[in-house]
Amino acid sequence: MAETKKLYTLADILGEPITEQEAQNLIRKETNSDEQTFQNYVNLNETYRNKLLHFIMGKNGLSITYDTVFRHVMLPGGDTKRLEHFLSIIFDQPIHIKQILPREGSQIVENGSFVIADIIASMEDGSIINVEIQKIGYAFPGERSSCYTADMIMRQYNYLKNQNKKSFSYQDMRSVYLIVFMEHSPAQFHHTNKYIHRKISCFDTGVQINLLDNITFISLDTFRSVVQNIDTEQKAWLSFLTAGDPDEIVRLVNAYPEFLPCYRDIISFRRRPKDLITTFSDALREMDRNTEIYMVEQLAKEVQEKDHALAEKDNVIAEKDNAIAEKDNAIAEQAKLIEQLKKQLAETRSTD
Repeated sequence: MAETKKLYTLADILGEPITEQEAQNLIRKETNSDEQTFQNYVNLNETYRNKLLHFIMGKNGLSITYDTVFRHVMLPGGDTKRLEHFLSIIFDQPIHIKQILPREGSQIVENGSFVIADIIASMEDGSIINVEIQKIGYAFPGERSSCYTADMIMRQYNYLKNQNKKSFSYQDMRSVYLIVFMEHSPAQFHHTNKYIHRKISCFDTGVQINLLDNITFISLDTFRSVVQNIDTEQKAWLSFLTAGDPDEIVRLVNAYPEFLPCYRDIISFRRRPKDLITTFSDALREMDRNTEIYMVEQLAKEVQEKDHALAEKDNVIAEKDNAIAEKDNAIAEQAKLIEQLKKQLAETRSTD
């Protein structure tokens, strides 16, 4: 007799539900000696306060596109196997992590604070992967990502130079990979239904030169809008990153039961509301900052484009003015010539 496949319920995945009052009591108990954290919870906007409350109640899932949650799920207990598997699926090639590198030390500074990667890992072949999770994608993603990869390349260069002062060779340098997951991607990613964007570099002559920077953007909002059937492991992982709807979570786990341990790690946050409040508060502050930066940069871009358009109009007007002036000069020359001819004709008649 064939074994019947177990069908998981939401309670199997997210744990037994509790009432709203029990969830509120848990939050108050966890923040009893930390009035500031409780006040942060009270100050959350209604949407995010309900998200947090419903997750603690076991009614909804929790998006892992929060830095704290992402690291907790991808590196459970510091183990890199799950992150290795995830990156292998995304890059469609085996990824072998040697170690997770400290996030401190980046030389790029924005608005007075260091740009700190979510996860930086070195591979067994010496290459480096920087994994970025963004709730709201930054403006000018190309320029920023180039700065991030340049920073990683220079950090690697300085490390190798210090380790091998006499024997260092540029041949020792290894590739760096930046992968950016954007829950809400900037406008330039919305002109296509493709959701994975990989930078491909080559020379028009076909000459083979090893460039070190590799950049991949993944638009999770585009993915969610265009993908209906989760029929590959890669799609399953991308769905897992943002799945919060109960029915979606149940479908995902029943189709791919290997995600059940991931959710077991996620639901540990149901017992840690203080950590969740801090995570949500930090995320909202960062989103507000990113939104402010984005709006300022978009405004600056619009002003620059308008200035450029006005300059072009001014050039057109100046060219027309020059053309009119040239015509006026030509007319004046013709009038002068006519006057000269009239004068010559009058002189000829008077002589006759």
